[in-house]
Amino acid sequence: MKKNEVERLFKKLELKTRSTGHNYGWLTVNDKKILRVHYSHGKGEIPDKIVSKIRGQLKLYLKDFKDLIDCSLNYNNYINILKQKGIID
Repeated sequence: MKKNEVERLFKKLELKTRSTGHNYGWLTVNDKKILRVHYSHGKGEIPDKIVSKIRGQLKLYLKDFKDLIDCSLNYNNYINILKQKGIID
């Protein structure tokens, strides 16, 4: 996975971002922080191990994560998944 693909995910999921030693994004719903996602600055491809951690931080199964990357899963679908998992009320 490339760094720009992760940046696109951040925008797609409307994560509020901050860049320090890492790139951080927070999913907020109704002014409540739900989860945090981060990855390091760096160049080139993001290692599979880190991509797996990003998927875990997003609380997605592999299939849903792939759908998110392929753009068949949108923001509203993602929020519904989190509600089904009990992460969002």
